[in-house]
Amino acid sequence: MPKLIVKNFWSHDSDDSNIQISLLKDLESIFKGRVVFEHINADENKEEVEKYNIKILPTIILEYDGKERERFNGLTQELFLRKAIKRALSEIR
Repeated sequence: MPKLIVKNFWSHDSDDSNIQISLLKDLESIFKGRVVFEHINADENKEEVEKYNIKILPTIILEYDGKERERFNGLTQELFLRKAIKRALSEIR
């Protein structure tokens, strides 16, 4: 059964990326078992960056069953991400 995936594209060179990772760690503990979190280093995964057309770091993509459901460009507050994840989970069940 497909799961909701949160793809976090980040870079060591981006202060915003480092802040975003710490915010996502909190969400990972909240949604453990229901959502898969992937942290993708944009500097080391150029193919993924091109595939998802990443222009801004950090970028967070909510994906379900291979389809993008929502995208957040730049540093995004935990509240907005939590609401988007809850909304996506309620729509896919």
